[in-house]
Amino acid sequence: MKTIIGLIAIAFGVFLEVLWLGVCFGTVIIGILLLIFAPRILFFPFNFFLLVGLTIMSNKPYVRSTHYRYTNHSGEQNSYARATNNLSRYYEILESNQSDSFDIVKANYRRLIKQYHYDSIASKNLPEDMVIFAQEKTQSLNEAYAAIKAARE
Repeated sequence: MKTIIGLIAIAFGVFLEVLWLGVCFGTVIIGILLLIFAPRILFFPFNFFLLVGLTIMSNKPYVRSTHYRYTNHSGEQNSYARATNNLSRYYEILESNQSDSFDIVKANYRRLIKQYHYDSIASKNLPEDMVIFAQEKTQSLNEAYAAIKAARE
């Protein structure tokens, strides 16, 4: 019975998501801005009811975990694997490759900072969610650039 209720909740989420996307993309500009700057808002109904349905079906409370550990066979945390994974993630954030020269990485960083800096977003009088997204994006860009710069020195 819990499986059926969970599947009904997920189906309801899909239904609401289709309606929500219709509203957002009925006004094309709002839909595109949400897709670019705040995809979490755009896909909220589906994500919410997916979690509700899966929680109902599994009998376990949902716990958001953001801490991942890479361990070797002895169970110790592998710092090399973590550092390599972080660097590749940082290169993805800066839309670069590890084989790119530092000048290319720097140019990508400057281009992305100019595009996503929260002061430029705030000056356009966009919604508060987009300003918060821009602050988070700027922070991740700065962190990625600093880590790559430190790794290349």
